[in-house]
Amino acid sequence: MMCKGNTCRLFNGDFKLIALDIDGTLINSDHIITSRTMHAIKNAKDAGINVTIATGRHYISAIRIARKIQISAPLICGDGAIIKDINTNHIIYNLLPKEIAVDVMRMAADYEDFKIQVFTREGKIYLGSNYRNNYFKSFLRAPLKHSLRGYFNLLRDFVFIPVKNTGNIEKTIAAMDDAPLKVVVYGNKRREDLKDFTDKITKKYGDRISITSAIDNCIDILKGGVSKAKALAVLSEKLNIKPEEIIAVGDNINDIEMIEYAGLGVAMGNAPDEVKSKANYVTDTNNNDGLAKFLESLLSVRIKTKEFPVPQTELCRGQ
Repeated sequence: MMCKGNTCRLFNGDFKLIALDIDGTLINSDHIITSRTMHAIKNAKDAGINVTIATGRHYISAIRIARKIQISAPLICGDGAIIKDINTNHIIYNLLPKEIAVDVMRMAADYEDFKIQVFTREGKIYLGSNYRNNYFKSFLRAPLKHSLRGYFNLLRDFVFIPVKNTGNIEKTIAAMDDAPLKVVVYGNKRREDLKDFTDKITKKYGDRISITSAIDNCIDILKGGVSKAKALAVLSEKLNIKPEEIIAVGDNINDIEMIEYAGLGVAMGNAPDEVKSKANYVTDTNNNDGLAKFLESLLSVRIKTKEFPVPQTELCRGQ
């Protein structure tokens, strides 16, 4: 593990909230939360630090994991497009204007072999003929690399969720009953095409859209100003905590803003250098219990320097 500056100084803040990315951070490459990580998260909550998830996933794909680790603050999904208290069901939507979403999809359709998904409140719209078959085919083409449990988690979180297969742009537009959470565009084999597309929509819409990424050769297009960091700012106001009292842990481009926003930004060892360079602290990889190791180090410093505060795991109940 690497640390910029003195570890004790970094870890000695009065931290009240930890925001965790899921893929590449909370779970390993086998799509499993290890027992060591589960134990470390429980200890953090017992120490009075609230824990939540901030993910690019749809709510439907994140809720199982949120319940598994028993988050104690509202859940951030869709890169900040959804903020939901899973105990009270209070929800905030930050929707991409429908006319922008439609135009962006039409522009993407000009590029050969681009794949498009639309995140809606209820699930996903897939601009293709069979979303689930495409997933299964990709599994069959690649050598088996997950355990049965890992494959089960992957299928449950990404495949067996509500998806409308539309087949073309016009049917996709017709299937959009409301403004979407975000539009996801997967590039083709010519990477310069996705860059060209990104440049065009950026030039046309400027700060009316936000563009981020969590998958190679793929971009997420959201309403302008929407991000995990902005959602954390909303939570900090709701929970009456300061940014310097927040820890954010992530591994990808869509985590950079929240890593910079938080008082302590942590990058996983499997993160690209661009993410690591923005973090205060770099832990081990997600396949080597990097999150657990960070939390263990954090709590070790707290034990040495102060008494644990009274646990606040009921903070978001009833709000």
